[in-house]
Amino acid sequence: MRDQIKLLCTYFCRQNELYAALAKRQGISYNTLLTLYAIDQDQGATQSQLANIWLIPKQTLNTVIRSLMEKGYVTLKAGQNQKEKLVYFTQTGQEYASRVLQDVYRMEDQAIAQIGTQQFFRMVEITRDFTLAFEQEVNHGQ
Repeated sequence: MRDQIKLLCTYFCRQNELYAALAKRQGISYNTLLTLYAIDQDQGATQSQLANIWLIPKQTLNTVIRSLMEKGYVTLKAGQNQKEKLVYFTQTGQEYASRVLQDVYRMEDQAIAQIGTQQFFRMVEITRDFTLAFEQEVNHGQ
């Protein structure tokens, strides 16, 4: 079983490495790619929500978002209270993100096609189940 856990962790790390390679091809950092991906998937979320959903350190996310704002790609809009700011792409930012992410999305779609949609859905479901069980053990186990 330990060998299988090792393989699972290795595959997750390899996937992150592949996203980093795609970022490098685009001439951006891994954190910038991840932030663009996160905003594209969850536009209108707060920085805190993006950090929690996508597991991006808050300081890293803030730094990347500030850089994207300076380039005119991102804007922050008031949320429910003064402190809460919702993250949105500007028109220019949406065009930029679409250019950067189109290859990522295409390659993800092609990889899914290679293994089959049903197998992909099973993988997501099983990964979710394992993650929830592991989380329960971490939070409540001995």
